[in-house]
Amino acid sequence: MAEMEKAPALIVVAHPEDVVRLFSTVAPGADVAVVMEHGSTGRELEAVGRALGARSTHLLLCPSEVGPWCREQRARSDVRVYTHSPQEDAPLHREVALLASRAFDRLWVPATGARPTVCTVLDDAAFQRKLGLLNSLYRERPDGAASGACTDPVRDGPGIEAFTEVRAGDMVRALSLTKPEVFAELADPWGFAHSTYEVERFALTEEVLATLRHAGPPRRVVDVGACEGMMTGHLLSLFPDANVQAVESEPRFVARLRERLGRHARVRIVQARAEDVALEADLVLLAEVLYYLSDDACRDLLDRLRASHVLTSYGGGFGARVHAALAGRGWRCVQAAALPGRIEPVDGASSPLLVRRAGTEIRLWEQ
Repeated sequence: MAEMEKAPALIVVAHPEDVVRLFSTVAPGADVAVVMEHGSTGRELEAVGRALGARSTHLLLCPSEVGPWCREQRARSDVRVYTHSPQEDAPLHREVALLASRAFDRLWVPATGARPTVCTVLDDAAFQRKLGLLNSLYRERPDGAASGACTDPVRDGPGIEAFTEVRAGDMVRALSLTKPEVFAELADPWGFAHSTYEVERFALTEEVLATLRHAGPPRRVVDVGACEGMMTGHLLSLFPDANVQAVESEPRFVARLRERLGRHARVRIVQARAEDVALEADLVLLAEVLYYLSDDACRDLLDRLRASHVLTSYGGGFGARVHAALAGRGWRCVQAAALPGRIEPVDGASSPLLVRRAGTEIRLWEQ
């Protein structure tokens, strides 16, 4: 851990127990900040700070204070920032991680779903102190009855602390790939440009759609959820006589879409929700977009389809429901290709944060 001690540490987490669970080995001499959720947090934070030898402790009254506080600390250019992994499940943990990443370009996070940069195994004395602190913190919060379980596994093994250095963009991409939120402030948030999986998905989509070139190629195409226009560009090359309507609701994606394809004579860019556009065309693309809609909106959209062909790209249980819904409306699958899941960096290239892209089945339907 010698190299970890060269720069002063700044720890930004959701709860006092997170400092103990995840960052006890880097807490000595650190400035620690947590977000207050209940009245006892301040007392607990002070106790944790004393026990772990933190230089200072700071109580942030709500998540909205994380960003301003972090920006104040940014003046210390040599500070090493620790925060939650974007791969964690707890919503507040993810929010704190995102807010910290908007203030600092580089961060250190627990190696959850990541390739560790450094790892420390606690000796027996440090291990017992950590358990004692955790038991002290949790003693005042008897939630066993509420959890419905007699015993719960300790997900973050308290005897090992492993960390990974990540870029702020990696944090956002990890959240974009694993959570339903869309983080449009980052260009290519899903890593389409470099992901081996996504490159193969686009290639398979082209193979499936290529069957239309030999049986009346489409003249009117609607690309729903066009994002920044990567698939739209493929469509223009695949069908050189087609006019493509690219539909996107997120303003920042629309701006990048216009920058990429706004001058193309065969592209019409429409800033609108999928629920608000007419779906009348020779070919409508509904790839990787329906799971952003409510069940009612999805049913309404499928009811409004007036197309010769529809392309979908979904896997797992959600894909099975989409396929059944289309079949129940009289659509017939005429071409399909499956792409298995893949574990790869969140940016598709070199990030230490890993994600499993779950796999998909690309289907072309006609009615």
